[in-house]
Amino acid sequence: MHRSLPTAVAVLVLSLLPGPSPADVASVALSDAATTAVARADGAVRGPVPFDCGDLAYDDGTAEDSIFFGGGQAGETDHFLGVRFELADFGLEPGGVALTGFCISNSLDFSVFGGPWSNEVFVYRDVDGIPQLDDPVRRATVSTGDGTGQVVVEFAAAWMIDEPVFWIMTRGDPIHAGEDFNMESDQSSEPAERSWIADRGVEFMVPTQQNFMIRASVLQLPGNVTPVPAIGGVGLVLLILLMLGIAIRARRRVDARSR
Repeated sequence: MHRSLPTAVAVLVLSLLPGPSPADVASVALSDAATTAVARADGAVRGPVPFDCGDLAYDDGTAEDSIFFGGGQAGETDHFLGVRFELADFGLEPGGVALTGFCISNSLDFSVFGGPWSNEVFVYRDVDGIPQLDDPVRRATVSTGDGTGQVVVEFAAAWMIDEPVFWIMTRGDPIHAGEDFNMESDQSSEPAERSWIADRGVEFMVPTQQNFMIRASVLQLPGNVTPVPAIGGVGLVLLILLMLGIAIRARRRVDARSR
C-alpha cells in the first residue's frame, strides 16, 4: 500500500541517518499506528454521495480505502495526511489562479468506530519540497467519517497561488486532542505520487501509492491586459482638437436641420 521497508529495517536505516531529508526517507516505513489502522476501512459502510466537487484533483472520485490515525492522535501536530498540488499538472501557472477553498471526500461511514471526527485542514506553501508548517496560508475545521457526503469549504478570502506548488493537509491539532482523524483514498487509479503521510513529523514524510481524496477549488484569473499606450502631451492636444472638431461638425448639422 505504501512504498516502505519492513519496520525493523526502517529503524536500522533511521539510526544511520544523521539528518534525513524527505528524499532520504521516501521509502522508510511508517509506524504500526498508521499502517495497521487502515484495516478499519473494511468495516465501513459506503455512502450514497459521489465525490464530484473541486477543480484540481488526483483521484477518480471513488473511495476504496481510508487512512487513519487511531487512538486520539488528531491532537498530535506531527501527524498529517496531505496532497502536494503542482500547478503544472493542470496546465496552470503561478499568478494565474487563486485558491478559493477545498473539498474532502466523506463517502465511507465509520460511525461504528466512533465517527464522525473533526479534522483540521491547512493550506501551506512549499519550501524546498516540504510544506511550510509554521506559516499556514489558510485553515478550516471539517468533519469526516460518517459517510454523509463530500465536505466543501469556501474561504472568506481567496489566495492567489504565486508559486508552482502548494499543499493541502489534514493535520493533527491540539484543539482536537483525544479524537481520531481519517482521509479517504482512491486506490483504483494510477498513483499520482502527490499524496503524502507522516506520523513522526515532516522529516519523516513518505509518499503513498494511494491518491488522497482532497481537492482544491480554484478560480482562474484573467490574463494580462495590454495597457493603452501613453499618448503624451502633444497627442493629448491633438485628441482634444479632434474631439472639438467632431463636436463642432455635429452642432452645425443640427443647426442646418433646424432651419
